[in-house]
Amino acid sequence: MNLPDPYIISLRNKIEEKLNFKINRLCDAKKFANILIENNLGISSHTIARLFGIIKPFRTPYKDTLNLLSSYLKYNDWDDFCTNQTNIPFDINYFLTEATDGFSLSVLQSALVNDDLESLSIILEKSSNTSNFKIMFSAAEMIGNYLRLSSKKQDLLKLLAKSNIGQLFFYECFVDENNKDGYFSEALIKYYLPEIKDDYKRLFVYCFNIGQKANKELKQSEYIPFFEKLIYSLDKRKCHYHELSRWLECSILIDGFNGVLHQTWKKHINEIIEHAKLFDYQESCWIISRSLKALILFDLKKEIMHDLDFNECIDRLVLFQKKESHSIALYILQLYWIYKSKCLNSKIVYSPFRIDTLLFQNESDDKTVIELATASIFASGVNKIIMDNNLKTYCNKVGANWVKKLLFE
Repeated sequence: MNLPDPYIISLRNKIEEKLNFKINRLCDAKKFANILIENNLGISSHTIARLFGIIKPFRTPYKDTLNLLSSYLKYNDWDDFCTNQTNIPFDINYFLTEATDGFSLSVLQSALVNDDLESLSIILEKSSNTSNFKIMFSAAEMIGNYLRLSSKKQDLLKLLAKSNIGQLFFYECFVDENNKDGYFSEALIKYYLPEIKDDYKRLFVYCFNIGQKANKELKQSEYIPFFEKLIYSLDKRKCHYHELSRWLECSILIDGFNGVLHQTWKKHINEIIEHAKLFDYQESCWIISRSLKALILFDLKKEIMHDLDFNECIDRLVLFQKKESHSIALYILQLYWIYKSKCLNSKIVYSPFRIDTLLFQNESDDKTVIELATASIFASGVNKIIMDNNLKTYCNKVGANWVKKLLFE
């Protein structure tokens, strides 16, 4: 039986999220086909019905069809859509990837565990012929996990930065927000930045470093001038949502350091809301959550808690969430929403979700601190004292200053 792979499932889910209705009947497929025509994207209702399993058997659509559907979701093409999916439940035959003497996950792992850079260079070169995104993203996860424990971390980072597929595997798929001892932010500047020509990827490098320095150390980054110079040649409308969310966040942080954020915060919020309208559910979570953290970091939680338009956006994202959209971004919004609800004596009954322990290893610090903070809000008596004391200690340890600002200041 030919079943849809995880990327097709993700594509279908995102289409239904954007449409705000399920495609489970032929009339739904025809309705979506008409919407596509209005967007100058011609796909037959029959093809759509087969994609969504209304007409049996399921067959993977042609690449051109997937490109058009990806375009409807504001991605460049199908490859761009797959590249930017996270937490896809991979189902690959791991132990047979070495059989054809091509790119092999097993061989990759054997090189990583032994810090065998010579072999790693060979296997990365072989990966240039790999088009299976499930294998590629599995490799990205593997590299990220082993890299942080490697005794040759800097040599490995340098090697990855010089390989096109290495950049995809690590820098564009496994962004290490934990960034222990600043190794990842330093590597982006030293190894990755000199190898890339795309200004939007350069924007990511500067934004990552500015955000890390501000959020974890409450200090201005030396890369703020590079960011401010670069953005004059860029268009927010052409940004990937992760690039846009970081751009908006950095603009708020810079106003905060310049002491003008209390005059400009409303302008920032209005811009955030307008941009969020152009993206789907999960993407909107990222656009709003990063900026939310920046505003809280500069002591604006009372102002934003009473901004009706901003809170309507957050309310909608939290209250109408879907399990497949759970992310650190939604985790951030949930924590703020629970805190706000308690402060404003909301009568809404809400059961917070918890992300599976195995997910988001590259964001495990943020994941843990948000879980502790959420538990702290609900705790009482001796439990409350223990939770608050340990939460403050952990916030100091990982630099989660926005959480301390939200709950304790």
